[in-house]
Amino acid sequence: MDIWSILIIVLLFQGVFNLSVLSLSYIKKRQRKDLYLILITLTLVWFLLEFLSVRNTFKVPLNLFYGTRYGSWLLLGPLAYFFFKSATNSTWRFKYIDSIHLLPFIFFALIIPWVSSESLSHRQIHYGMLAVFDYRPKTVGMFEYVYSTIFYIQFIHLAVYLLFNLKLLTNYAKNLQKEYSSINDLKWLRIFNIILICILILSSAYLYILFISDAYSRSLDYIYVVPIGLFIYAISYKLYNHTWLEVKMQKRYQSSSLKEDEKETYIQVLENIMQEQHPYLKNDLRIKDLSSIVNINQHHLSQLINEHYTCSFFDFINRYRVEKAKEIMVGGSEKNLLQIAFESGFNNKTSFINAFKKFNGTTPSHFRKGLLR
Repeated sequence: MDIWSILIIVLLFQGVFNLSVLSLSYIKKRQRKDLYLILITLTLVWFLLEFLSVRNTFKVPLNLFYGTRYGSWLLLGPLAYFFFKSATNSTWRFKYIDSIHLLPFIFFALIIPWVSSESLSHRQIHYGMLAVFDYRPKTVGMFEYVYSTIFYIQFIHLAVYLLFNLKLLTNYAKNLQKEYSSINDLKWLRIFNIILICILILSSAYLYILFISDAYSRSLDYIYVVPIGLFIYAISYKLYNHTWLEVKMQKRYQSSSLKEDEKETYIQVLENIMQEQHPYLKNDLRIKDLSSIVNINQHHLSQLINEHYTCSFFDFINRYRVEKAKEIMVGGSEKNLLQIAFESGFNNKTSFINAFKKFNGTTPSHFRKGLLR
Protein backbone atom coordinates (compact mmCIF):
# COMPACT_ATOMS: atom_id res chain seq x y z
CA MET A 1 0.00 0.00 0.00
CA ASP A 2 1.94 3.05 -1.28
CA ILE A 3 1.04 6.73 -1.60
CA TRP A 4 -0.46 6.13 -5.04
CA SER A 5 -2.79 3.45 -3.73
CA ILE A 6 -3.87 5.77 -0.91
CA LEU A 7 -4.65 8.43 -3.55
CA ILE A 8 -6.79 5.93 -5.45
CA ILE A 9 -8.67 5.11 -2.23
CA VAL A 10 -9.34 8.83 -1.67
CA LEU A 11 -10.67 9.11 -5.22
CA LEU A 12 -12.83 6.05 -4.64
CA PHE A 13 -14.39 7.64 -1.56
CA GLN A 14 -15.20 10.69 -3.69
CA GLY A 15 -16.76 8.40 -6.27
CA VAL A 16 -18.94 6.69 -3.66
CA PHE A 17 -19.98 10.10 -2.33
CA ASN A 18 -20.87 11.15 -5.89
CA LEU A 19 -23.00 8.05 -6.35
CA SER A 20 -24.98 8.72 -3.19
CA VAL A 21 -25.60 12.40 -4.04
CA LEU A 22 -26.49 11.70 -7.67
CA SER A 23 -28.78 8.85 -6.67
CA LEU A 24 -30.68 11.05 -4.22
CA SER A 25 -30.96 13.77 -6.87
CA TYR A 26 -32.26 11.30 -9.45
CA ILE A 27 -34.84 9.86 -7.04
CA LYS A 28 -36.04 13.39 -6.25
CA LYS A 29 -35.99 15.01 -9.71
CA ARG A 30 -35.92 12.07 -12.16
CA GLN A 31 -33.62 13.88 -14.57
CA ARG A 32 -32.26 11.46 -17.15
CA LYS A 33 -28.88 13.13 -17.32
CA ASP A 34 -28.34 12.33 -13.62
CA LEU A 35 -29.00 8.67 -14.35
CA TYR A 36 -26.25 8.60 -16.97
CA LEU A 37 -23.88 10.45 -14.64
CA ILE A 38 -24.59 7.77 -12.03
CA LEU A 39 -23.75 5.02 -14.50
CA ILE A 40 -20.61 6.85 -15.71
CA THR A 41 -19.43 7.39 -12.13
CA LEU A 42 -20.16 3.74 -11.28
CA THR A 43 -18.09 2.66 -14.30
CA LEU A 44 -15.17 4.88 -13.26
CA VAL A 45 -15.34 3.57 -9.68
CA TRP A 46 -15.29 0.04 -11.11
CA PHE A 47 -12.13 0.84 -13.10
CA LEU A 48 -10.41 2.30 -10.03
CA LEU A 49 -11.38 -0.65 -7.82
CA GLU A 50 -10.12 -3.08 -10.42
CA PHE A 51 -6.83 -1.23 -10.76
CA LEU A 52 -6.41 -1.06 -6.97
CA SER A 53 -7.07 -4.79 -6.70
CA VAL A 54 -4.52 -5.68 -9.38
CA ARG A 55 -1.97 -3.22 -8.05
CA ASN A 56 -2.14 -4.61 -4.51
CA THR A 57 -2.76 -8.23 -5.55
CA PHE A 58 -6.16 -8.44 -3.86
CA LYS A 59 -8.09 -11.35 -5.31
CA VAL A 60 -11.77 -10.69 -6.04
CA PRO A 61 -13.58 -14.02 -6.58
CA LEU A 62 -15.60 -12.74 -9.53
CA ASN A 63 -14.25 -13.17 -13.02
CA LEU A 64 -16.34 -10.32 -14.48
CA PHE A 65 -14.87 -7.86 -11.95
CA TYR A 66 -11.66 -7.69 -14.01
CA GLY A 67 -13.56 -6.32 -16.96
CA THR A 68 -10.77 -4.38 -18.67
CA ARG A 69 -9.41 -7.73 -19.85
CA TYR A 70 -12.60 -8.29 -21.79
CA GLY A 71 -13.51 -4.76 -22.91
CA SER A 72 -15.26 -2.94 -20.07
CA TRP A 73 -14.20 0.38 -21.65
CA LEU A 74 -16.78 -0.45 -24.33
CA LEU A 75 -19.34 0.79 -21.78
CA LEU A 76 -17.90 4.27 -21.20
CA GLY A 77 -18.39 5.62 -24.73
CA PRO A 78 -22.13 4.82 -25.02
CA LEU A 79 -22.84 6.15 -21.51
CA ALA A 80 -21.06 9.44 -22.30
CA TYR A 81 -23.00 9.61 -25.57
CA PHE A 82 -26.34 9.06 -23.76
CA PHE A 83 -25.42 11.80 -21.28
CA PHE A 84 -24.72 14.24 -24.12
CA LYS A 85 -27.98 13.27 -25.84
CA SER A 86 -30.00 13.91 -22.66
CA ALA A 87 -28.18 17.20 -21.92
CA THR A 88 -28.42 18.66 -25.43
CA ASN A 89 -31.90 17.47 -26.38
CA SER A 90 -34.62 17.73 -23.73
CA THR A 91 -37.00 15.61 -25.84
CA TRP A 92 -34.62 12.67 -26.23
CA ARG A 93 -35.66 9.39 -24.62
CA PHE A 94 -33.77 6.11 -24.47
CA LYS A 95 -35.45 3.64 -26.81
CA TYR A 96 -34.91 -0.05 -27.36
CA ILE A 97 -33.03 0.69 -30.57
CA ASP A 98 -30.46 2.60 -28.50
CA SER A 99 -29.53 -0.68 -26.81
CA ILE A 100 -27.50 -1.47 -29.89
CA HIS A 101 -24.81 0.86 -28.54
CA LEU A 102 -24.42 -1.41 -25.51
CA LEU A 103 -24.21 -4.71 -27.42
CA PRO A 104 -20.39 -4.78 -27.76
CA PHE A 105 -20.01 -4.35 -24.00
CA ILE A 106 -22.74 -6.87 -23.15
CA PHE A 107 -21.38 -9.46 -25.59
CA PHE A 108 -17.63 -9.15 -25.03
CA ALA A 109 -17.42 -7.98 -21.40
CA LEU A 110 -20.37 -9.85 -19.86
CA ILE A 111 -21.76 -12.81 -21.80
CA ILE A 112 -18.60 -14.41 -23.23
CA PRO A 113 -16.50 -14.01 -20.02
CA TRP A 114 -19.42 -15.43 -18.00
CA VAL A 115 -19.78 -18.58 -20.12
CA SER A 116 -16.05 -19.02 -20.76
CA SER A 117 -14.88 -18.47 -17.17
CA GLU A 118 -11.06 -18.65 -16.93
CA SER A 119 -10.38 -19.09 -20.65
CA LEU A 120 -7.55 -16.58 -20.78
CA SER A 121 -3.93 -17.44 -20.25
CA HIS A 122 -2.19 -17.00 -16.91
CA ARG A 123 -0.15 -14.11 -18.32
CA GLN A 124 -3.23 -12.29 -19.58
CA ILE A 125 -4.97 -12.62 -16.24
CA HIS A 126 -2.04 -11.57 -14.07
CA TYR A 127 -0.08 -9.28 -16.39
CA GLY A 128 -2.75 -7.82 -18.62
CA MET A 129 -4.33 -8.51 -21.99
CA LEU A 130 -1.46 -6.96 -23.89
CA ALA A 131 0.87 -9.71 -22.70
CA VAL A 132 -0.09 -11.44 -25.95
CA PHE A 133 1.72 -8.76 -27.94
CA ASP A 134 4.95 -8.48 -25.96
CA TYR A 135 8.26 -9.91 -27.09
CA ARG A 136 8.29 -12.98 -24.79
CA PRO A 137 7.84 -16.39 -26.45
CA LYS A 138 4.39 -17.86 -25.87
CA THR A 139 1.61 -19.98 -27.33
CA VAL A 140 -1.50 -17.93 -28.02
CA GLY A 141 -4.91 -19.42 -28.71
CA MET A 142 -7.54 -17.79 -30.93
CA PHE A 143 -9.71 -16.82 -27.94
CA GLU A 144 -6.78 -15.10 -26.24
CA TYR A 145 -5.68 -13.32 -29.40
CA VAL A 146 -9.21 -12.03 -30.10
CA TYR A 147 -9.59 -10.61 -26.61
CA SER A 148 -6.18 -9.00 -26.65
CA THR A 149 -7.23 -7.29 -29.90
CA ILE A 150 -10.48 -6.18 -28.28
CA PHE A 151 -8.40 -4.58 -25.54
CA TYR A 152 -7.05 -2.20 -28.18
CA ILE A 153 -10.37 -1.79 -29.96
CA GLN A 154 -12.19 -0.63 -26.81
CA PHE A 155 -10.10 2.56 -26.78
CA ILE A 156 -10.80 3.19 -30.48
CA HIS A 157 -14.47 2.55 -29.70
CA LEU A 158 -14.38 5.28 -27.02
CA ALA A 159 -12.69 7.69 -29.44
CA VAL A 160 -15.53 7.22 -31.96
CA TYR A 161 -18.15 8.11 -29.32
CA LEU A 162 -16.20 11.19 -28.28
CA LEU A 163 -16.41 12.31 -31.91
CA PHE A 164 -20.17 11.69 -31.78
CA ASN A 165 -20.26 13.93 -28.70
CA LEU A 166 -18.45 16.71 -30.53
CA LYS A 167 -21.07 16.56 -33.29
CA LEU A 168 -23.88 16.71 -30.72
CA LEU A 169 -22.19 19.67 -29.07
CA THR A 170 -21.86 21.50 -32.40
CA ASN A 171 -25.54 20.98 -33.20
CA TYR A 172 -26.53 22.01 -29.67
CA ALA A 173 -24.56 25.25 -30.03
CA LYS A 174 -26.29 26.03 -33.32
CA ASN A 175 -29.73 25.37 -31.85
CA LEU A 176 -28.96 27.50 -28.78
CA GLN A 177 -28.00 30.40 -31.03
CA LYS A 178 -31.41 30.21 -32.66
CA GLU A 179 -33.18 30.88 -29.35
CA TYR A 180 -30.78 32.52 -26.88
CA SER A 181 -28.80 35.75 -26.96
CA SER A 182 -26.47 34.64 -24.15
CA ILE A 183 -25.03 31.12 -23.87
CA ASN A 184 -23.08 29.77 -20.92
CA ASP A 185 -23.95 26.06 -21.07
CA LEU A 186 -21.35 24.81 -23.51
CA LYS A 187 -18.25 25.21 -21.33
CA TRP A 188 -18.73 22.23 -19.03
CA LEU A 189 -19.98 19.91 -21.76
CA ARG A 190 -16.78 20.71 -23.65
CA ILE A 191 -14.69 20.12 -20.53
CA PHE A 192 -16.50 16.81 -19.96
CA ASN A 193 -15.50 15.64 -23.44
CA ILE A 194 -11.99 17.11 -23.20
CA ILE A 195 -11.28 15.23 -19.97
CA LEU A 196 -12.36 11.97 -21.59
CA ILE A 197 -10.19 12.76 -24.61
CA CYS A 198 -7.23 13.41 -22.27
CA ILE A 199 -7.83 10.09 -20.51
CA LEU A 200 -7.89 8.39 -23.89
CA ILE A 201 -4.66 10.11 -24.99
CA LEU A 202 -2.93 9.25 -21.71
CA SER A 203 -4.10 5.63 -22.01
CA SER A 204 -2.60 5.51 -25.51
CA ALA A 205 0.63 7.03 -24.19
CA TYR A 206 0.72 4.39 -21.48
CA LEU A 207 0.33 1.60 -24.04
CA TYR A 208 3.10 3.14 -26.15
CA ILE A 209 5.46 3.37 -23.18
CA LEU A 210 4.63 -0.18 -22.15
CA PHE A 211 5.17 -1.90 -25.48
CA ILE A 212 7.19 0.38 -27.76
CA SER A 213 9.67 2.18 -25.51
CA ASP A 214 11.94 0.99 -22.70
CA ALA A 215 10.88 3.75 -20.31
CA TYR A 216 8.22 1.78 -18.46
CA SER A 217 8.11 1.67 -14.66
CA ARG A 218 5.21 0.64 -12.39
CA SER A 219 4.58 4.22 -11.31
CA LEU A 220 3.61 5.01 -14.90
CA ASP A 221 0.51 2.84 -14.43
CA TYR A 222 -1.09 5.92 -12.87
CA ILE A 223 -0.65 8.03 -16.01
CA TYR A 224 -4.29 7.42 -16.93
CA VAL A 225 -5.71 6.20 -13.62
CA VAL A 226 -5.35 9.49 -11.71
CA PRO A 227 -7.14 11.50 -14.45
CA ILE A 228 -10.06 9.06 -14.12
CA GLY A 229 -10.28 10.07 -10.47
CA LEU A 230 -10.09 13.75 -11.39
CA PHE A 231 -12.96 13.18 -13.82
CA ILE A 232 -15.03 11.98 -10.86
CA TYR A 233 -14.32 15.30 -9.14
CA ALA A 234 -15.40 17.20 -12.27
CA ILE A 235 -18.71 15.34 -12.22
CA SER A 236 -19.08 16.12 -8.53
CA TYR A 237 -18.49 19.85 -8.61
CA LYS A 238 -19.56 21.06 -12.06
CA LEU A 239 -21.84 18.57 -13.79
CA TYR A 240 -24.02 17.46 -10.91
CA ASN A 241 -27.44 19.16 -10.70
CA HIS A 242 -26.67 21.50 -13.62
CA THR A 243 -29.71 22.66 -15.59
CA TRP A 244 -28.96 22.76 -19.31
CA LEU A 245 -30.72 25.22 -21.60
CA GLU A 246 -33.52 23.61 -23.54
CA VAL A 247 -33.90 24.08 -27.27
CA LYS A 248 -36.72 23.27 -29.65
CA MET A 249 -36.06 21.41 -32.87
CA GLN A 250 -37.34 23.88 -35.47
CA LYS A 251 -39.10 22.85 -38.64
CA ARG A 252 -37.78 23.66 -42.08
CA TYR A 253 -38.68 27.08 -43.46
CA GLN A 254 -39.91 25.60 -46.75
CA SER A 255 -43.19 24.77 -45.06
CA SER A 256 -43.52 28.20 -43.46
CA SER A 257 -46.83 30.04 -43.78
CA LEU A 258 -45.10 33.45 -43.70
CA LYS A 259 -45.92 35.33 -46.91
CA GLU A 260 -43.46 37.48 -48.84
CA ASP A 261 -45.41 40.71 -48.40
CA GLU A 262 -45.56 40.09 -44.63
CA LYS A 263 -41.79 39.72 -44.39
CA GLU A 264 -41.08 43.35 -45.35
CA THR A 265 -43.62 44.62 -42.81
CA TYR A 266 -42.23 42.52 -39.98
CA ILE A 267 -38.63 43.42 -40.86
CA GLN A 268 -39.48 47.12 -40.62
CA VAL A 269 -41.28 46.59 -37.30
CA LEU A 270 -38.35 44.55 -35.99
CA GLU A 271 -35.76 47.19 -36.90
CA ASN A 272 -37.86 49.98 -35.35
CA ILE A 273 -38.17 48.02 -32.11
CA MET A 274 -34.44 47.27 -32.00
CA GLN A 275 -33.56 50.95 -32.51
CA GLU A 276 -36.20 52.47 -30.25
CA GLN A 277 -36.87 49.97 -27.48
CA HIS A 278 -33.39 48.36 -27.30
CA PRO A 279 -34.57 44.89 -26.18
CA TYR A 280 -31.01 43.58 -26.70
CA LEU A 281 -29.98 45.31 -23.46
CA LYS A 282 -31.75 42.51 -21.56
CA ASN A 283 -28.88 40.04 -21.07
CA ASP A 284 -31.10 36.94 -20.94
CA LEU A 285 -33.23 37.89 -23.95
CA ARG A 286 -34.67 34.88 -25.80
CA ILE A 287 -36.24 34.71 -29.21
CA LYS A 288 -39.64 34.00 -27.65
CA ASP A 289 -39.34 37.30 -25.73
CA LEU A 290 -38.55 39.25 -28.89
CA SER A 291 -41.31 37.50 -30.85
CA SER A 292 -43.82 38.69 -28.22
CA ILE A 293 -42.60 42.28 -28.59
CA VAL A 294 -42.73 42.17 -32.39
CA ASN A 295 -46.04 40.26 -32.21
CA ILE A 296 -44.93 37.53 -34.57
CA ASN A 297 -44.74 33.75 -34.37
CA GLN A 298 -41.39 32.62 -32.91
CA HIS A 299 -40.69 30.32 -35.84
CA HIS A 300 -41.43 33.14 -38.30
CA LEU A 301 -39.12 35.51 -36.44
CA SER A 302 -36.33 32.94 -36.62
CA GLN A 303 -36.99 32.62 -40.34
CA LEU A 304 -36.79 36.40 -40.87
CA ILE A 305 -33.50 36.68 -39.00
CA ASN A 306 -31.95 33.68 -40.74
CA GLU A 307 -33.05 34.60 -44.25
CA HIS A 308 -32.94 38.41 -44.24
CA TYR A 309 -29.95 39.00 -41.95
CA THR A 310 -28.26 35.68 -42.79
CA CYS A 311 -27.32 35.00 -39.18
CA SER A 312 -28.60 33.32 -36.03
CA PHE A 313 -30.68 35.03 -33.36
CA PHE A 314 -27.56 34.93 -31.14
CA ASP A 315 -25.46 36.90 -33.65
CA PHE A 316 -28.35 39.21 -34.54
CA ILE A 317 -28.71 40.37 -30.93
CA ASN A 318 -25.01 40.49 -30.15
CA ARG A 319 -24.30 42.65 -33.19
CA TYR A 320 -26.57 45.30 -31.69
CA ARG A 321 -24.87 44.87 -28.33
CA VAL A 322 -21.44 45.39 -29.86
CA GLU A 323 -22.62 48.55 -31.59
CA LYS A 324 -23.97 49.79 -28.26
CA ALA A 325 -20.60 49.08 -26.61
CA LYS A 326 -18.79 50.99 -29.35
CA GLU A 327 -21.18 53.88 -28.87
CA ILE A 328 -20.38 53.95 -25.15
CA MET A 329 -16.62 53.91 -25.78
CA VAL A 330 -16.78 56.53 -28.54
CA GLY A 331 -18.69 58.72 -26.11
CA GLY A 332 -15.62 58.82 -23.89
CA SER A 333 -16.97 56.73 -21.02
CA GLU A 334 -14.39 55.89 -18.35
CA LYS A 335 -16.15 52.69 -17.37
CA ASN A 336 -14.11 49.48 -17.48
CA LEU A 337 -14.81 46.79 -20.07
CA LEU A 338 -16.86 44.62 -17.71
CA GLN A 339 -19.15 47.56 -16.90
CA ILE A 340 -19.49 48.37 -20.59
CA ALA A 341 -20.27 44.70 -21.32
CA PHE A 342 -23.09 44.64 -18.77
CA GLU A 343 -24.44 48.01 -19.93
CA SER A 344 -24.52 46.74 -23.52
CA GLY A 345 -26.51 43.62 -22.66
CA PHE A 346 -23.77 41.00 -22.29
CA ASN A 347 -23.78 38.87 -19.16
CA ASN A 348 -20.02 38.29 -18.97
CA LYS A 349 -16.77 39.75 -20.24
CA THR A 350 -15.72 36.71 -22.28
CA SER A 351 -18.87 36.78 -24.42
CA PHE A 352 -18.38 40.52 -24.92
CA ILE A 353 -14.80 40.13 -26.14
CA ASN A 354 -15.63 37.19 -28.42
CA ALA A 355 -18.56 39.02 -30.03
CA PHE A 356 -16.56 42.23 -30.42
CA LYS A 357 -13.74 40.38 -32.19
CA LYS A 358 -16.23 38.57 -34.42
CA PHE A 359 -17.96 41.71 -35.66
CA ASN A 360 -15.04 44.16 -35.61
CA GLY A 361 -11.94 42.02 -36.07
CA THR A 362 -10.32 43.45 -32.94
CA THR A 363 -10.71 43.34 -29.17
CA PRO A 364 -12.62 46.04 -27.24
CA SER A 365 -9.40 47.17 -25.53
CA HIS A 366 -7.61 47.66 -28.86
CA PHE A 367 -10.63 49.49 -30.24
CA ARG A 368 -10.61 51.78 -27.22
CA LYS A 369 -6.87 52.45 -27.53
CA GLY A 370 -7.43 53.39 -31.15
CA LEU A 371 -9.88 56.08 -30.05
CA LEU A 372 -7.22 57.71 -27.87
CA ARG A 373 -4.67 58.13 -30.66
